[in-house]
Amino acid sequence: MDINSLKHIKPGSNLPKKIAAILVSVLVVIASFSYLNSVNSDAKEVVEIAVVKPSEGIPEKELLTESLIKKGKILKTDFKEGMVTYDKVNEVLNKYAAYFLRHDTPIYYDQLSDSVPVKHEWLYELPKESEVLTIPYDYDKCGGEILAPGDYVRVRVTYEDTDNSPSEATDMNPYFNTSSLNKKKYVTEVLFDRILVKDMLNSKGQSISEILKEVSRLGEEERKAVMESKEFMQNVQAKSLVFEATPEQVDKYTKSNSHGTFTFTILSRMDNTNFIEQMSTIDKEVKGWTNNGKE
Repeated sequence: MDINSLKHIKPGSNLPKKIAAILVSVLVVIASFSYLNSVNSDAKEVVEIAVVKPSEGIPEKELLTESLIKKGKILKTDFKEGMVTYDKVNEVLNKYAAYFLRHDTPIYYDQLSDSVPVKHEWLYELPKESEVLTIPYDYDKCGGEILAPGDYVRVRVTYEDTDNSPSEATDMNPYFNTSSLNKKKYVTEVLFDRILVKDMLNSKGQSISEILKEVSRLGEEERKAVMESKEFMQNVQAKSLVFEATPEQVDKYTKSNSHGTFTFTILSRMDNTNFIEQMSTIDKEVKGWTNNGKE
């Protein structure tokens, strides 16, 4: 600033405004310097965290003990919410690993459980009067990737009508052509008007819901790599549907199973709380990656 110019400022000029502008500029410089200094300090500061010690990792359902945990260090800027700091190791001892934990990776609170984790949790909540029914289906003919656990579907069965013998009236008719008996007649009827899809199985008989849960527990980069792989795409393609059925529905299916083909149609999700509860964010993300893989 030119000091000589201040000498020529007359009373009643814009002096207060100029002083205010100077003060604001000084404050901005101080704030910027303070922020950059804080960022630089965080970039150098480290946080001690709990890390998986065994080279083979920690198996699913393993009880965490001191021998399985070691001290690790991470930059404060890389520290993420949910990581267990080493000074709080006692809070996670004697808890169970919810799934496999890899060697030398940070331990998070949500990776652990107070009780032994179980697969297919919905089976433990299934009403005692209900049964689990599995029916093979064609992925492409039933909504493809649209269908998901929690959906309701309608199931129709088409079968050959075996009651195709001539009646007494036609038998007495001299003009009746017996060759018409050789023509097959098919009947379609609704097997299940509305039935809940609890899970879906791939060609290996593996639960797709459990596969999605396992993938959701991976780190962002690792999850992305897995979801882009051909193996993952194949593993989340359903070949069978798992239903929550009544005994009457199971009996009805059993009687029609030997001589029918099935058609599945997806029902509206309006007011379907089952779907909202089961369709997690990772399911939606998986379907997004599946779409990208098909392009």
